[in-house]
Amino acid sequence: MRGLGIFSCCGVLVALMPAVAQDDVFDPGLQHVENPPMVVNARQPPPIPEATRDFDIKRGYRLIKTLDEFREAIKKDNQRIRMKPGVYRATKADPAVTLPLRQSRFGVGRNRKKGRQEHIFAVNGSNNYFDLRGVVIETPVSVQSQLTAQVHVADCWHINGAGNVFIGGYFRNVLDLPYPTYRVTENEFEITGDNNRFFDCTFVVKGSIPYGYTDFYGKGATRFGRLNKHSFMSIDHANGTQLIRCKVFHQSFGHCVHLHTVDGVLIQDCAFTGVLRPTSDIYKETVGRAVEYDFHMMYRSRKPIPKGEVIPLTEDGIRSYEDVKNVRVVNTTVERMRGAIQLLCTGDVVLENVTVLECGDFSYDVSATSGSRIVMKDCKGDIAYNPLFNLTRGELPSNAVYEVTLLSPPEGSKPTPRSSLGKICGSKCDFIIKDGTTRPLPEEANFLICGGSKELVDSSIDNQTSAKLILEKNVRNCRITSAGPVEDKGSGNRVVIMRRN
Repeated sequence: MRGLGIFSCCGVLVALMPAVAQDDVFDPGLQHVENPPMVVNARQPPPIPEATRDFDIKRGYRLIKTLDEFREAIKKDNQRIRMKPGVYRATKADPAVTLPLRQSRFGVGRNRKKGRQEHIFAVNGSNNYFDLRGVVIETPVSVQSQLTAQVHVADCWHINGAGNVFIGGYFRNVLDLPYPTYRVTENEFEITGDNNRFFDCTFVVKGSIPYGYTDFYGKGATRFGRLNKHSFMSIDHANGTQLIRCKVFHQSFGHCVHLHTVDGVLIQDCAFTGVLRPTSDIYKETVGRAVEYDFHMMYRSRKPIPKGEVIPLTEDGIRSYEDVKNVRVVNTTVERMRGAIQLLCTGDVVLENVTVLECGDFSYDVSATSGSRIVMKDCKGDIAYNPLFNLTRGELPSNAVYEVTLLSPPEGSKPTPRSSLGKICGSKCDFIIKDGTTRPLPEEANFLICGGSKELVDSSIDNQTSAKLILEKNVRNCRITSAGPVEDKGSGNRVVIMRRN
């Protein structure tokens, strides 16, 4: 068990509940009841706030006291609504709506089959302020299961209006049916209108089929049995979305925040936390997907599930698709997600004081098309189980700045065969890698590959850590200053080895 997690973000304290190995916690909504309790590394969501009779109503706000009143209010414009503190559980869905089709790389209307939306809540109004301090709104899987199973149609919340503000709400899934009898929506929230903002909100996202195996049995089709993902938030053709001082506790297989054809997103002073599971724990199961496939992973190729490793039970923390630009992430922590930050964009990306901990695949994969600005300033990350960098999937970065402080993995963690500082590439880029470790890193994981599958040219690396830099053959005309050893297979590079204090 670990202590209370508190991350300091430029003076803003983002507090999370304790991280626990849940070897004494059993949730029949997340696993087969015949199996022993799943062992995971996760954080407990905060307790539901207690309702109080004493609460303030700001001047100009109208008080509403029921969920039916709330459903009516979210369809109207230009209101200031104060909802009475308390716990509200949805028992029905809002009427379906049909919106104009839109183009994407998946064809017309990727999000909606024939433009149709189904949802528990449809926020079709615009320019509203919803004061939800002390309010808990629950979206149970029993109600989600009543919606369509068609792909890209059903989400718990559709925010179709523009310019809405949500303040202080606690939004949570309730697993009121046993695993795996229920069905979940694609996203908890889908944002389709511009300039919607969330302040000081908490989100607890649960429920996906299967759960506990990362993508061993697929992530976009049903070849290996039923597949039903559940993500936190899709921001789709919606510009100017903001998440400020929000916390997300993600316990389902799906992305946390994913972006589709967006110009302008701000994520500031937030904390996104996922779930990790040791692979050896899977072998304790007696029923379920792994047993059905004789403890083999099936997606991509059939192989035995490796023992002694750690897998993420979520997908990526912040992920871009299609035409995404002007993304800004500030003073934010992302932990225990698959790919923590995967932003392959068509426009500017700025990360300031972003911390990634215990990623399940890689910490940072940030690139953009030519002429765009990429700035990573005062970012941080560890190499507990997987690489710090993976700059190999998108466009070759150019004129970018990557400033990252290397942190020590958590006490008790063991490196895996994938643990390292990862891979970097680029043209006319500056890499500054600072040393924030408190104890020596394992030698077998303490290296950074420069170049390789993509070139690194006319760039600089300031390596203030003890990590070994491996300059592959396509590293050319770079300026290297390093406190660790350098293996130079490239050409035209200037290498200076600095003495560490």
